[in-house]
Amino acid sequence: MTIPWGVEHEERPTVPERWRATPLRWKVVVVAVAAIAAGQVVLGLAGGIVGSTPAGSGPSTFDTSPSGTAALAQLLADRGHTVVRSAAPLAQAAPPAGSTLFVIDPSSWTSADTSAVARVLAAGGRVVLTGQPPDAALVGTMFGARGRPVWSMTPAVAPGSLPEVAAVGSSPVTAGVTSVDVAGAATGSIRATGTAPAILVGSGGTFAVAGRPSPGGEPTAIFLASSGPLTNAGLDQSDNAAFALDLAGGASHPVVFDEYDHGYGHQGNGLAGLPVWWQWALGTALLALLVWVLSASRRFGPVEPQERALIPPRIAYAESVATLLASLPAERQAEALGPLVHEGRTLLSRRAGIPAASPDGALAAAAAAAGVPAEVTRPIVDPDHADLVAAGRALAWLERHTGGTT
Repeated sequence: MTIPWGVEHEERPTVPERWRATPLRWKVVVVAVAAIAAGQVVLGLAGGIVGSTPAGSGPSTFDTSPSGTAALAQLLADRGHTVVRSAAPLAQAAPPAGSTLFVIDPSSWTSADTSAVARVLAAGGRVVLTGQPPDAALVGTMFGARGRPVWSMTPAVAPGSLPEVAAVGSSPVTAGVTSVDVAGAATGSIRATGTAPAILVGSGGTFAVAGRPSPGGEPTAIFLASSGPLTNAGLDQSDNAAFALDLAGGASHPVVFDEYDHGYGHQGNGLAGLPVWWQWALGTALLALLVWVLSASRRFGPVEPQERALIPPRIAYAESVATLLASLPAERQAEALGPLVHEGRTLLSRRAGIPAASPDGALAAAAAAAGVPAEVTRPIVDPDHADLVAAGRALAWLERHTGGTT
């Protein structure tokens, strides 16, 4: 769109001007909301790019807190067992033949893990499972599909009773065990079956069962309703330590703890999932890119002005020219006034309909009769008492009303 000469461009407030006009309280609100949103975006991007390495969870042997089982691993190692903390998937861990595999409250599980448990049992090993089973197929693999026990949230110890369960029967895994303390882990019980007899029973139900006897008569599958008796806080209570040693078997049995299903050994996401030397290489490349951006930022900017430069308004231009003319010396003003008067007299005589060489009085009278205003006639017929601005205005009027210049 072409803006006509002398038409001023509509001034619209810029973003900084609108911001300065905003009340202070709204500025505070806007800045706070923007900061929170920016923080969330930055954290989300950083988490997605950098990623994280999964942390362990559950009663792990790497955990020395009251809910961990580090004391259990230490106890078995002190009694001559070869203890393996497996941070690899069970399908890849390949526990040695005749080992005892502890699956303590796993937080994840796959069908490949169930197949690995079946291979441990087939190789003459023992599997100890605690807590709510992660997969019904796992219990079926351990105890058989027809006689598998069922886990329940009903506590094995009735409310108000002592937090202990008693050993029943004559199972080798309860030799020397009279009672097991389950304080702090009373949630959960097991419905036993004929093929998986109870070995620990509380006032509210069965706490542990054993099944699948080996050729030597020892059970190869043991299922506990919770891991409480094996934790750091519970191992030194009642006969819990003796029960833990019985679960592991003789000192010739290697003991494998499934730590992968507690979250250990899992590949991280984002950059955390890459090898360390890849992370260093990418970090160096990002730093070099940042330095380049900072060095090149001085050359960044728009390739052309964002707004077209407009012609100054006519009134401002006219006033500036008038100021310039008024500052000229008298002799320069007289030199500039001559051409204006000569041009104006020619147009004025044409308008009045008489020759330009007519006397000033006759020309003024004829001009007045032709409707020319006195302020237009006076600078032309009496230039000695006129200035450049008045003569210029008179000439402009004559040009508009007489039909152009001579």
